[in-house]
Amino acid sequence: MQPGGWPVPRSSTKSKKHSAAQLSDDELRKRIFANIAVLFPSSPSPLESNPYEIVYASKAREGDDGNPWQYAMVVRRNPNGGFTPLIKGQSWATSQPWSMILQGLLDTTATLIHKTIGQATMPQLGLYEALPRYTPQAQQG
Repeated sequence: MQPGGWPVPRSSTKSKKHSAAQLSDDELRKRIFANIAVLFPSSPSPLESNPYEIVYASKAREGDDGNPWQYAMVVRRNPNGGFTPLIKGQSWATSQPWSMILQGLLDTTATLIHKTIGQATMPQLGLYEALPRYTPQAQQG
């Protein structure tokens, strides 16, 4: 117990970013693709279930023969076989683990959703038809 207060569960003192970093790479990819589907709605081709891919590339640093810049980005596969870059994500040093790069892409997509949807203006009250209230049905027995 903390002095003069209630016990605080250890799980509530951890930051959300720390717990999100504990997700598996597959779970991070699923969340990134879910966010991308919200940001860039697209009907997938009948041959492919997911038109999006996470790719990486490298670019030499100017005036330096050391480690190149590494970039992770999200691309959309086009019907003609090409790719359209959607989000150029994080750049990182080669010493960083791949899961941290995926976490960075997830943060980027979540921020874009917040900026896109969070800035939307709400409709005026009374503009749309009121929905009926939910009333649980009495169970018949």
